[in-house]
Amino acid sequence: MTQIQPTPPGRATLKDIARAVGVDVSTVSKVLNDGVISVRESTRQAIIDEAARVNYRPHALARNLRTQRTGALGILLPDLTNPVYAATVRGAMRQAELAGYVMLVAEVADERTSAAAYLKLVSERRIDGLIIAVTAESKEMIDAIQGSPVPHVFVNRRSTVGRSVTVDDQASGRLAARTLIEAGHKRLAFIGSSPELDTSQRRRAGFVEACEAAGLPPVVAAVGPVSRRGGFDALNRLLSEPTHPTGVFAFNMLVGIGAAAAARVRGVRVPQDLSIVTLDGDDAIFTSPPLTAIATPLGEMGARAVVELDAMIHGREPQDVVIDIPPQLIVRESVGPPPPEA
Repeated sequence: MTQIQPTPPGRATLKDIARAVGVDVSTVSKVLNDGVISVRESTRQAIIDEAARVNYRPHALARNLRTQRTGALGILLPDLTNPVYAATVRGAMRQAELAGYVMLVAEVADERTSAAAYLKLVSERRIDGLIIAVTAESKEMIDAIQGSPVPHVFVNRRSTVGRSVTVDDQASGRLAARTLIEAGHKRLAFIGSSPELDTSQRRRAGFVEACEAAGLPPVVAAVGPVSRRGGFDALNRLLSEPTHPTGVFAFNMLVGIGAAAAARVRGVRVPQDLSIVTLDGDDAIFTSPPLTAIATPLGEMGARAVVELDAMIHGREPQDVVIDIPPQLIVRESVGPPPPEA
């Protein structure tokens, strides 16, 4: 008697899955390729389980020809060397792969040229959608986005011209302030970026909120570029004031590393003379001393941006999302009590 051989892994078709589950091929196709279909949850799950069992992979070229899609997403970044963006991109790329996309990464060397970079990415319609991680409130960028039909989602940014996926930056600011206050500090400062960067503004808002709740005077804000040099110069300015802070929150890891370097150059001991809290990244542990930092769910933020962008591409309504994973304090050696004279 001839036995029917099982379909080799990776060679299964929609017909194979439909036959195994006992439904029409069109039902399987809509569940696996589009996701937009009214079907019992048990049937949907049976289709997904069978597809996983036989290692089903859709024929990408045929699908793209049918839907007139490219199968590619883009992500527009201000700085590929910033570990924050590296973690976000990693999460986005993993989710894109799960959703059947490839990810194209483009860097904007100067955020003032964001509009030109945006138009270059979308003009030939080589991508189905774009994740934007640059500031987009200039008139040129707003005009470029509004004049383009390409679906887009902002990540780690909020904008008036699109949906956004962010983390709870205000909670990070509050946690940084409470960490320094609980160590005994009363003279605190925030090192942020320009007002156009809403991420910095949200962290500052949380920091100020916690300081005011503790009855402390308004926070001194030192603004500079989002870079090691920006942090270095900002802390130098703060330390040059007659009454300088004893506790500092550097809103970004690169800024925190620069601030730690400025303290070292000026002979200011961390944490004996000055305590520093920053945002976490792989390099924060390699400073001297290692920086106490606040970890935020950057990878989850990148992944969720892909989910929302995919929803737009398939005609579903996206939403503004704040990842509901709270920030976590990573205690290292850069925070201690203020110096006695303070």
